Amino acid sequence: MLAAGCATISPGEERKLGGEQADEIEKSVGLVREPRLVGYVRQVGGRLAQAAQRPDIAWQFNIADEDDTNAFALPGGWVYVTRGLLALLNGEDELAGVIGHEMAHVLERHAAQRVGAATPFAVLFGVPAAILGTVSPTLGGIVGGTGRLASGVALASYSREQEREADDRGVELAARAGWNPGGLGRVLRTLEAEEVLAGADPNRSRFFSDHPSSHERVERLQAAARLPVTSAAPIALHRGAFLGRLEGLVVGENPDDGVFLGSLFVHPGLDAAIEMPAQWKTVNTPEVAGAVATPDGDAVVLLSLVADGDDPVAGARTDGLKEAQLKQLQRTQIAGLPAAQLRADTRDGNRVLLTWIAHRKHVMRVTGLTAVRRWERYEPAIERTTRSFRPLRPADRERIVESRLRVREARAGETIEQVLARGGSTWNAARIAMANGTTVNARLDPGWPVKVPVAQRYVRAAGP
Repeated sequence: MLAAGCATISPGEERKLGGEQADEIEKSVGLVREPRLVGYVRQVGGRLAQAAQRPDIAWQFNIADEDDTNAFALPGGWVYVTRGLLALLNGEDELAGVIGHEMAHVLERHAAQRVGAATPFAVLFGVPAAILGTVSPTLGGIVGGTGRLASGVALASYSREQEREADDRGVELAARAGWNPGGLGRVLRTLEAEEVLAGADPNRSRFFSDHPSSHERVERLQAAARLPVTSAAPIALHRGAFLGRLEGLVVGENPDDGVFLGSLFVHPGLDAAIEMPAQWKTVNTPEVAGAVATPDGDAVVLLSLVADGDDPVAGARTDGLKEAQLKQLQRTQIAGLPAAQLRADTRDGNRVLLTWIAHRKHVMRVTGLTAVRRWERYEPAIERTTRSFRPLRPADRERIVESRLRVREARAGETIEQVLARGGSTWNAARIAMANGTTVNARLDPGWPVKVPVAQRYVRAAGP
């Protein structure tokens, strides 16, 4: 991680650092690709960029494919909001406030001070670093380079002084671009309410994980709401139009990246399923799905896509195996599919089972890893998981559901609970009320738009 004195880094170096981190985010977190929604976020960001009057910064605005409620920025001008945060917003001025705040971190060069390497594999999966650090160089590249997570939670927290600076400059930027500067304060109040409802879940990354919250901060933002505002029409003219932009947003897990159905991981795009060991901690990112032995975290099983093609040995070669190791591969079949396996011990006492499986013009790798002295204990689970790989069954596909944001119009005098009674939701009434900036018992005006996440059967989007 860069030291506080990184202000001596040139703009070109900042841009390079940010670009490297942005590439990592795209690979390991993923980006929302829906053109209408992404285009809208970029419209808002573009207007803020004009107000910032920094043509030397090539701003890039994206939506991170994360359900966690967060926003973050990288050196050089990359700014992200997560789809989880978008689902909680209630107006364009709130979106402008969040983006302006993150842009301010770039303008003040705070982002350059906290950019760091992607979260280590061992941290992400809860595996002691000693296990991964002792793998031989070739196998270390295969195992240790998998499963990085480069979202905002991977970055160091901002100081309170940096947050105050970003608040001040961010709301000033929003006002100069024509939005109500009170939007950011409303977002913070919503997120504080969300924190209370969600409880202290250590597995969730939220805005306040790296953006400290305080009543003093909210009060300062309320005072900033009195700033003069440049006259400019909003892009979405009212709350209903704004929520219309969010219509169809995925809420919760995105099945495009695969989902866990209990311990069974299914990936509809790859037509693949694998049963992870029961009771192990599971983790899923666009790069890797895996499970870690609990409670000690001393063994891991991973599934990764490594190459295109129908030859598992060629996939192992693409993965970096040397010719001597390729000669040690044993060809086999798993679920009737061509496969190749390599068992290897490292110099420092670990054992790895690598299995490449070819299926539907893709080569996937199942990796099992633990210390040699624990191999007898974990081998049955690792072997069972490896052998469980198979194509999806119709029954698997029937179980895959997704939740998407829908907008319902309230009837005169209805409460949130009454709106839900007309169609249900994957959220309860308290969460729906919080996300819509109202209360459970409030009587709603006729036609007032209510955003409601609704479960539906997953239908994979067209494409390869």
